[in-house]
Amino acid sequence: MDGPKLKPAPLENVEADDDDREPTKEEIMDDIRQGLRDVLAGYEGQDAMEFLDELEREAMVDADES
Repeated sequence: MDGPKLKPAPLENVEADDDDREPTKEEIMDDIRQGLRDVLAGYEGQDAMEFLDELEREAMVDADES
């Protein structure tokens, strides 16, 4: 699942504390790629289906407590 290789945006003109700037297309694509890698690898070692089962169990407990 390798897409086109994008070069990271040059950051020489970006201040380290500049939280108000919009992410570049390259940064967005890098984040999406990393997210897909995490999903395929099982985020932090946890299988995606196990995570979804756990999420559903927690939602059911929260619903029962309401």
